[in-house]
Amino acid sequence: MRGMTETRYTIDDLVEKTGFSRRRIRYYVAEGLLDPPAGRGRGGFYFDSHLERLLEIRRLTDQGLRLAAIRERLREPRGPRPRVEEPVPEPAPAGERWVRFVPADGVEIHLREDVARRVGEGLRDLLRHARSLTKGEEG
Repeated sequence: MRGMTETRYTIDDLVEKTGFSRRRIRYYVAEGLLDPPAGRGRGGFYFDSHLERLLEIRRLTDQGLRLAAIRERLREPRGPRPRVEEPVPEPAPAGERWVRFVPADGVEIHLREDVARRVGEGLRDLLRHARSLTKGEEG
């Protein structure tokens, strides 16, 4: 839950503070790099967490990172990781490779590499759909 005194920003405030265009900020929301604003339409507003995320994206783009690398960087948890004893998985058969996709926080999809190549554009639709389903659970 957000504090009662947390600063609210309009998209124009974020444009001024980050140097990103309105279109770029909306693109980052659509791509899942930035949480959607609170409220709808012109009444939508952003919080400090949005500003901090955009400034992090700005820092990474200024370092020359591409969008895919930024997406991976932003997925990495911050701070010390808790110690959890994980079971040792069975090794995959020789020559079998898997691809991991994380379309949204808490959602992970694994496909064998040959299957991922075969489904092509359908995979992009699956990831987009998974991302949209989880956005509906926020609140």
